Amino acid sequence: MLGDLETQLIELLKTSELGRRLKVVDSLPDTPDRDLVQRWGLDAPAAYVVAADGTLSQAIATPQFVVVLVARNARGHQAARRGDGKTIGLYEMLDAAIAELHGGQSDDASWQVTRYQFLHDSQFRDQGLQIALVQIQADTDPPQKDATNLGEFVEFHADFDIDPHTPAAHQRWLDEDHSAPAPDLQSHINPQEGT
Repeated sequence: MLGDLETQLIELLKTSELGRRLKVVDSLPDTPDRDLVQRWGLDAPAAYVVAADGTLSQAIATPQFVVVLVARNARGHQAARRGDGKTIGLYEMLDAAIAELHGGQSDDASWQVTRYQFLHDSQFRDQGLQIALVQIQADTDPPQKDATNLGEFVEFHADFDIDPHTPAAHQRWLDEDHSAPAPDLQSHINPQEGT
């Protein structure tokens, strides 16, 4: 459900008037925090979609997503916020995103914007980035038991360290460091072939 909805939201944004003025419309990248600001600076103007916490109530699922809008302009912070006639500004992006998403239709949902928020963090300002978050939600049917497509359980592999209680071994175990020494025990099971 969530993966399909995320894909549909990205497509809804990409095909909109807003999407045609953006450099990137995609899911939020799984980038370490230290690289995120640099990545956003290179991609701006951009919109990223990411799932947020949702709710379930009786027979209705209410998934929520956040659209991260990122603007940047070499002419300064006012041009990054307001635009300069050539590059879209954050306020224009926000207006267009709300207009497109509030009441927007995708294959599996009708969307409502519930909130927007500006990020005022010095690490973003120092890089000339202006950022807003748009929270959206939809009421939809929850996933059904027979509709989930998990596929066959193909393989199980586990590494065991019998004694992770010495300080050095324990820290290596906590860090999931599987380098030397080799695990004390390994288990590899293919259910289709038996154990």
